[in-house]
Amino acid sequence: MEHINANKSSKQQQQQQKPPSNDFLILQRILNSDRGIAALWSGCSARMVEGFFSGAVLLTAKEALRKSFAKPIPFVFGGTKTLPPNIAGFLSGAGGGAAQAIIMAPCSLLVTATAANGGSVWDAAKDVWCNHGLRGVYSGSSAVAARQATNWASRQGFTELIRPRIGISGIGGEILAGCLGGTLSAWNTPFEVARIESQSNSFSKHSSDEDGSNDEGLFGTMSGIVERRGIGGLYTGLIPRIGQACYQTVFLVTIPRILDAS
Repeated sequence: MEHINANKSSKQQQQQQKPPSNDFLILQRILNSDRGIAALWSGCSARMVEGFFSGAVLLTAKEALRKSFAKPIPFVFGGTKTLPPNIAGFLSGAGGGAAQAIIMAPCSLLVTATAANGGSVWDAAKDVWCNHGLRGVYSGSSAVAARQATNWASRQGFTELIRPRIGISGIGGEILAGCLGGTLSAWNTPFEVARIESQSNSFSKHSSDEDGSNDEGLFGTMSGIVERRGIGGLYTGLIPRIGQACYQTVFLVTIPRILDAS
């Protein structure tokens, strides 16, 4: 799903000003490449490192914040009040997601590089470091931080908001709430599209700025996408992203809650 999304939103396709292909045509193009189905898992080592460390950071920060927000808050004029679960969910998710970005920015850069351009993770890392240094490694970090903070604020918050309203109890209800929360969290796809374009600049052979200073920032990148492809360009790759958001929410919001309750 990451590869389909990166190929669909890549800077090269936007520069050609072609309308994005549908997901199945992109999948077919990847499968017909020299590496075949293995191309879908290029960059897997970077993704595993990202998943290992970012999952640890997210769960530690998010769950600590969630439990902290669940405690009664003293008011200046006396008395205490507990935050509603959905508000606590939005705040704890945002904090955990922002902490995640420290690790995810360089890892997602390498995954995007191998997805869009092919080659190995090490070749991509060497290329970025030699051409752009540390700044290139953290290219698009503002978009990653915005994506991760809104990702987990939405996934945690929407899941907490939906859970008591779906009328289904037990593990099935928890999983359904997580899937719905993940689906609704895809509203922030523009941040993901901006992240892919910003990070594509770090390894693009056509980059005109050798020191990597062509990173326009989050809103500058989004504005450029709208100018070239219209507002719909910000929602490129929405369907694979919804699928990705569903399973990530189940694994990192729903399952920790089930385990904590048991």
